[in-house]
Amino acid sequence: MRNEKLLIFFKIIAIVFSLLFLILNIASIIYYETKIVFAVLLVLFLIFLISFSIVYFYLNSSISNYKEIMETQNNGVTYRLSKITSSILYDYQNAIRKLKEKNMYILGRYDVLDNIRKKYKKDMKKAKKIQSFMLPKKMPNNEHLSSYSFYNPVEIIGGDFFDYVYLNDDTSQILFIISDVSGHGIDAAIITAVIKTAFRDLSKSFTSVRDLLHDINDTLINMMPNGYYSTMIVAKIDLKNRVLSYSNASHTPLLAIHNNAIKEYRNGGTIIGLFPTAYFHEEDIEINNGDVFLFFTDGIIEASKSKNKYDVYGIDRLKDMFISNSAYSSETIVETIKKDFYEYLDYRSPDDDCSMVVFKINY
Repeated sequence: MRNEKLLIFFKIIAIVFSLLFLILNIASIIYYETKIVFAVLLVLFLIFLISFSIVYFYLNSSISNYKEIMETQNNGVTYRLSKITSSILYDYQNAIRKLKEKNMYILGRYDVLDNIRKKYKKDMKKAKKIQSFMLPKKMPNNEHLSSYSFYNPVEIIGGDFFDYVYLNDDTSQILFIISDVSGHGIDAAIITAVIKTAFRDLSKSFTSVRDLLHDINDTLINMMPNGYYSTMIVAKIDLKNRVLSYSNASHTPLLAIHNNAIKEYRNGGTIIGLFPTAYFHEEDIEINNGDVFLFFTDGIIEASKSKNKYDVYGIDRLKDMFISNSAYSSETIVETIKKDFYEYLDYRSPDDDCSMVVFKINY
């Protein structure tokens, strides 16, 4: 604005001086009436006119450039720039344009990744639904036995698994399995599916729980790549002969309550899926009225609410909760332990899959 006022002021002075100079020339010519004086005055007038024109066009050009830059910036932030900084402004605008293009590209890639994420989430939900069909819809319950289960995967789909079948369609002959597959997610779900299929197929020709573990071990080794393994317990509950036979493949111990006393059954064997030559021990347990059996995975006893590896829920706390509630129904036992488990964790999610199944005998 100051340059524009200066130019206007300069124009007015130039016009006044031009008129005065012209009047002076006319007066001088009339007074002296000589061609020499006229020529000298004419030359001086032309020099003045040329000088004025040069200064005028310079100022006008500067103001024009200033206006052009100002108009360019009026759509955004207004900067008062000289002609010298116009190239910087151009570079700045060019950088902004390129940045916008890159942002559009990034947003486009984000949309692609977001679609992939949504598809993955949708597929995982389908996988979870499929895996839910792999677990029993209801546990066995009859006049001599009640049972109840709890299952919580740490991810959408997990590696814990349990199932049962009636041998020869006899509800007094229950063949039960609980396993803890290495890892989580899709890989664990695939191994779980293999184990379930093997368990169901091999149970049709069942001879003993130990032989069944051998057969499942062979199946897993033959069907899966190296590095996939699982711990498990297979148990046969014979309600007619009042015997529970079990075989443990490096799984957590079976907890049992007899006559209000708790006992751990730790006879173990080789982990499933790693060694073709495996060893499994089979043990028979006499069952009586009021006996309660608890099968669980290590996600229960190894759960921690802190980074201290020794601060865990632990088997001792599990045993205390188990025996103090053993007089109640299998459902109450499981739900009470589950409540205490989550209270210990301050209702945070555990770091591993958690499963628990209780069988209670009633003669």
